[in-house]
Amino acid sequence: MNANIDHWKQEPKGYLALVLHAHLPYIRHHDRDDVMEERWFYEAMTETYLPLIEAFDRLVNDGVHFRITMSLTPTLLSLMSDPLMQERYEKHLNKLIDLADGEILRLRRNYTYLPLAHMYAVRFRELRAVFHACGRNVISRFRQFQELGVLEIVTSGATHGFLPLMKHEEAIRAQITTAVTDYERHFGRPPRGIWLPECAYAPGIDRILKSCGIEYFFTDTTALQHASPRANREVYAPLLTPYGVSAFARDPESSQQVWSSQTGYPGDFNYREYYRDIGWDLGWNDLKEWEHIRPHVLPTFERVNTGIKYHRITGRDTQQREPYNPEWAAERAGQHADNFLFNRQKQAEHWNYHLDRKPIVISPYDAELFGHWWYEGPMFIEFLCRKIHFDQDIIQMITPSEYLQEYPVADTGQPAASSWGRNSSYEVWLQGNNDWIYRHLHQAEERMIRLATRHQQLHGTRQLPTARLKRALNQAARELLLAQSSDWAFIMDSKTVVEYACRRTKDHLGCFHTLCGMIEQGKVDEDFLKRLEEKDNCFPAIDYADYVSVFEFAPVPHLGSRADWEALMERTRDRANIFMLAWEYPPKNVGGLSRAVHDLSRTLADLGEAVHVITTSHYGAPFFEEKDGVFIHRVLPAWSGDTDFYHWTFEMNLAMTDYLVRYRESGGRIDLLHAHDWMVYHTAREIKYSFGIPLIATIHATEWGRNHGRLNNPLQQSIHSIEWHLTYEASKVFVCSQYMKRELEQVFRLPEDKLLVYPNGACVDQDLPERLLGDEEIRRAKEAAGVTHAKTVFCIARLVHEKGVQTLLHAAPSILSRVPDALFIIAGSGPMQDELQEMAAHLGDRVRFVGFVDNDWKDTLYAASDVVVVPSHYEPFGIVALEAMRYGKPLIVSDTGGLAEIIDHGEDGYKALPGHVDSLAYHVSELLLSPELGKRMAERALSKLHKQYAWPTIAREIREVYRSLHHVPEPFVYANEPIGFTETENQPENRSAPAYR
Repeated sequence: MNANIDHWKQEPKGYLALVLHAHLPYIRHHDRDDVMEERWFYEAMTETYLPLIEAFDRLVNDGVHFRITMSLTPTLLSLMSDPLMQERYEKHLNKLIDLADGEILRLRRNYTYLPLAHMYAVRFRELRAVFHACGRNVISRFRQFQELGVLEIVTSGATHGFLPLMKHEEAIRAQITTAVTDYERHFGRPPRGIWLPECAYAPGIDRILKSCGIEYFFTDTTALQHASPRANREVYAPLLTPYGVSAFARDPESSQQVWSSQTGYPGDFNYREYYRDIGWDLGWNDLKEWEHIRPHVLPTFERVNTGIKYHRITGRDTQQREPYNPEWAAERAGQHADNFLFNRQKQAEHWNYHLDRKPIVISPYDAELFGHWWYEGPMFIEFLCRKIHFDQDIIQMITPSEYLQEYPVADTGQPAASSWGRNSSYEVWLQGNNDWIYRHLHQAEERMIRLATRHQQLHGTRQLPTARLKRALNQAARELLLAQSSDWAFIMDSKTVVEYACRRTKDHLGCFHTLCGMIEQGKVDEDFLKRLEEKDNCFPAIDYADYVSVFEFAPVPHLGSRADWEALMERTRDRANIFMLAWEYPPKNVGGLSRAVHDLSRTLADLGEAVHVITTSHYGAPFFEEKDGVFIHRVLPAWSGDTDFYHWTFEMNLAMTDYLVRYRESGGRIDLLHAHDWMVYHTAREIKYSFGIPLIATIHATEWGRNHGRLNNPLQQSIHSIEWHLTYEASKVFVCSQYMKRELEQVFRLPEDKLLVYPNGACVDQDLPERLLGDEEIRRAKEAAGVTHAKTVFCIARLVHEKGVQTLLHAAPSILSRVPDALFIIAGSGPMQDELQEMAAHLGDRVRFVGFVDNDWKDTLYAASDVVVVPSHYEPFGIVALEAMRYGKPLIVSDTGGLAEIIDHGEDGYKALPGHVDSLAYHVSELLLSPELGKRMAERALSKLHKQYAWPTIAREIREVYRSLHHVPEPFVYANEPIGFTETENQPENRSAPAYR
């Protein structure tokens, strides 16, 4: 084999990814060789897989540059590598050769069909030679092509199970992990991509793929056409899912050219007719013909295809078929390859003009289309590869991995739920003829998860599972996987061999439940187990532990092993566990709530408390981490497409509730809930009543206050109602200022003893960066900010109306008239950004909008500023004021809300009238023109910060409230205690097993 494949010499305008999906269900029948369905494998080997190997060999030996992607499903790999199936296939080939030789004798005077009989006799011998050259294991040849770089092999579900219709994440994970392990066994490396069974996708599957190391998958066209947000590059570039897996969608145009029953290439009249086979044509009225063909039908005398077919399609309007002409067919295959290439080139030219990168056309097909259904298909592929090789200036062949290497950055979105079945939906696999299977499959999933989880616990005890028990659990996993094959539901829908599909489903489920019963009783029948292992021997490296409940040992999917889970439990089981609920938490920083929750939780952890924060996922942040002593759990709300924030919060609450229920039922401790604002109300209430856990709420702001006492629409009224319910359900309600306490007393009629005031604090124990200390460091900061000669006014806020940035901009002309070198730096982002920039346009370069700033850049801007302004119209507290005090900067705030309580006017800062342009302009100008006055005020403010707003002081007071409410439960035990097996195999201990939860 020549490994010197030419490199591309020209820059194309686009790429073609030809994808062949090679799959067969597990149709091995160890005790019988007369099962019709087993012939599916023989036909696929003879007509598809061996011819493809021949074509690839010729292309490589001729130095033709080509790239093909091919999925080899785990069940097909099991058939290809099984010695019994290899032996039976060789016998099948020998019988075909004998049949072809017999045909030469039968047709010795028929000069029309005799050349075709000779053709088959030669052809079958060629295929046998290829089979022997592979050592009877064709996988080795496909592996060689992959190692040469001309073929990229991807995996699929272990048994091609229809993933979106599985009930439990563990079942989906077992399908994927089993497939990945089996792939590595055959190819010596992990797969980069996967063909999702039936191209069926549902949101969330990408998370499991990512955890298994999968980089990309294939989907139906509609998955990207209806993605949310819709893919900017349509189906001609991959879309990156929320979990970072690339989705490549099927190109509808190239699919239509091949698959269409009306205009598709395989229907051409010159191609071989699939439905005319001598296995069906001979012996109906001629006893001699019957004796000739009888050894090649089933022992039950059921007729089957032999693979010898003498006719071409001829036409649609006649039953008469003319003799097959191989030369005509080959010529037509070349013409169709030309036509296919021409259309792909036109696509590449068109989309190259419209996109910011070279488009990729994904052309996926069932591999058996090429050779089995379309006899000339492998020839078509070879012609196409050769033509592209000699005409590479417009389009070139590529694999998805190569495309991702060239374009590692892509748009992000959520592909739509879809499949490549009828109507791009799930209906082929879920309708009246097959829906009965799912209640049985779902029950089996649950039983497998319970058994796997329970017996995995034995690894942490002296009672290790025995070898026989492990074998039984692994075999039970095999039987469940085999029952889940999407092929059985597909056959029931297509109404072909329905009895066979029903029997296979029932047989595997029956074997599964029999094994489970033995495992539960601790008495595994060795003979029965051996018979099953011989009958269904796929996936030798299968591991029942793939079904272990995610939340039994790792409440967070990415937490890790049982040891990691137990380490967390060990550290928290003897302490009260405080769970804070907050929709935002660093690195997700939308407003001040994120900073307040972060600082409070970190300080409580420093004081020795076990603090957990339940929040939402954020790009780049792990789903679980321990940071600054806080256990941070990030959940992913369900995706229901485009939705507004209010409705998204319901999805977030569902995710949080489900997470906490599973966490608690898996043995985790929850002793007290601390809910931050209305967004987490539903979870807080549900967990409170489900487990009798005390609840504290912090109200950071109210809808009534944000809208100045006016609730103008149903949305505002709904939020207001939820806020009231949260304060009602909470045992104590925290607010950050006396102003907020008065507001809640007025708005929600809360009793005074239920309301407690705890201001937000500052991390005064954290040293500021050195560049903020001293005159030289401040000078450098001004240089970095580009404000060397300016008097700098700094304002950092969300750009919304209540933050009052518009008031500062209206005051700017008056300030500039007194301080001409003043410069206003506005940091932050929000919905008013465009409006505010337009408002400041007439001020030219005197106003800079710097957008959202990270901590380092914020440090620099604070250091470079001469005055910090907080011009809010409504502010329950105002953490930014504490930040300015900590940085030692003169401060001007609005005389409103909690801000008014922080500053003593004229002592440690100025308070301007809220929304009053002249008042704000006067005080800002005063401090810019009197730097010594500002410095003295800043020093007093810093002293106040240390005395009144240090987080440790505030946190200690809050901790006392916590301790007055929570109770310490009994020591931690597993919710699902394992059945104990003694070291004597299969002998249960003399104690009753606890019931499953």
